[in-house]
Amino acid sequence: MENFFSLMSGGGALLLDPMIWVVVLAGTAYGIVAGAMPGIGATLAFGLILPVTFALGPVPAVALLLSIAVGVSYGNSIPAIMIGVPGTPAATLTVLDGFTLHKRGETGLAVGVAYVSAIVGQLISIPLFVLALVPLSGLAYVFLAPELFGLYLLGVVAVVSLTGKNVVKGLIAAVLGLAVGLVGLDPIQFQPRFDFGVPVLRNGFDTAAVIIGLLAVSELFRSARQVFQWDALVDNFRMKFPRPKTFLPTARPILLGTILGTAVGAVPGASGTAAAMIAYQQAKLTSKRPQEFGKGSIEGIAANESAQNAANSGELIPTLGLGIPGSGSMVLLLSALTIQGLVPGPRMVVETPSLVEAAVGGMLASTVLLIITGWWLARAMLKAVTVNRSVVIIVAIALVVIGTFSLSGRVFDVITALVFGVIGYYMRRYGYSVAAASLAVVLAEGFEKNLRSGLALFDNNVWEFVSRPMTAVLLLLSLAMLILGIRGERRTRRKLREQENEPAVANTAK
Repeated sequence: MENFFSLMSGGGALLLDPMIWVVVLAGTAYGIVAGAMPGIGATLAFGLILPVTFALGPVPAVALLLSIAVGVSYGNSIPAIMIGVPGTPAATLTVLDGFTLHKRGETGLAVGVAYVSAIVGQLISIPLFVLALVPLSGLAYVFLAPELFGLYLLGVVAVVSLTGKNVVKGLIAAVLGLAVGLVGLDPIQFQPRFDFGVPVLRNGFDTAAVIIGLLAVSELFRSARQVFQWDALVDNFRMKFPRPKTFLPTARPILLGTILGTAVGAVPGASGTAAAMIAYQQAKLTSKRPQEFGKGSIEGIAANESAQNAANSGELIPTLGLGIPGSGSMVLLLSALTIQGLVPGPRMVVETPSLVEAAVGGMLASTVLLIITGWWLARAMLKAVTVNRSVVIIVAIALVVIGTFSLSGRVFDVITALVFGVIGYYMRRYGYSVAAASLAVVLAEGFEKNLRSGLALFDNNVWEFVSRPMTAVLLLLSLAMLILGIRGERRTRRKLREQENEPAVANTAK
């Protein structure tokens, strides 16, 4: 408990630093706008701002990125309620109840419940995240090169098996990422390799440029093909804050959503979308008025919004504690830390507790800003969501070009981001996991270095390498997760085939 109180108090102490408030204010405002624009989301928002984090220290960089995540999770409920279009997939179920209330003229009730649920879910999930993270720090003393290799392998397999619809395609994407990460200097012998005689490749591809291309630029290209209709927009609506007693029925679903959101968010690949859907379903099952869900239930809004906000904290548990990103946006957070020379995993918690404090401080400060400004920003964001999407995408691409060039002043990095953006777009289109490829690029150097160093410790005896207790556990977990992913994929395909066959059987019966 001593470490818990130390990390919480350290995070609280950061609120006395004016610099933290500056970056958090910018991050929260940016996150709310990004969340309110359908199709943007946390991953793209992170990708656009990633180059800026390299000009900051690790602590303000973490605070900035997490304040963006908090802002996105709140901002995505605004278009869901007011125009019936979710800002991100996590707010999909908010549309069912929130937009229904809006059309009834109860916009203030819907936005008020979303506002309170987001704040409470975020505040309660922060100490839950730290409580879950502290025990993982004890693993730092037993993790040598073989264990770190097993952990890196587990991280890649987790993303492959949990985020891709096709596990084989996910593995191909991961191999592609590892291949890209191997270009450049050998981490053991420091000799150029796979540069194909091109001088600019002797040091390899810039990791940040590749990640920005795969995750952010590809999403921009995909968003350019989307069309959103704003026919349901209502100019005149009431935004009166509900009376305190109105929130009494939401207490239970908020608490349920917070706990489930933190727990589900801690599962790599599950993300806030799964957390919100599970919380909504459980709230409906345990509600005294389940018939209202989908027809204007404030309990449904409360469960959904508290869960997706709590998932922000949950995703940090595997990301900071094990070096396994909890979502696509956490891949970018991990990238930012790795590029700044910080080692992901249990050692991070032990050697750089300031990063955990930065996470706590960033989310606390961002939540405080939501308390102060969130209600008033809701109506203002209605103007943002109707901005011409062509303008938004053009500006975003311009920011990517400028930001990527600013990393090291090389035009080659800009070309790298755009080329991998095209590659990522087609990977998304044909079902290959860009998250798996991105994570593999980030972990490629450590993956290879720990494999080769670990084998060298045992004179290249593979059995001694894999039979170390912790290494064996991690390798078996990776294998189990891969098998479960394949079984889940087959089960999903079987259900789809059964659903397709049902209409045919019905027509035959007729």
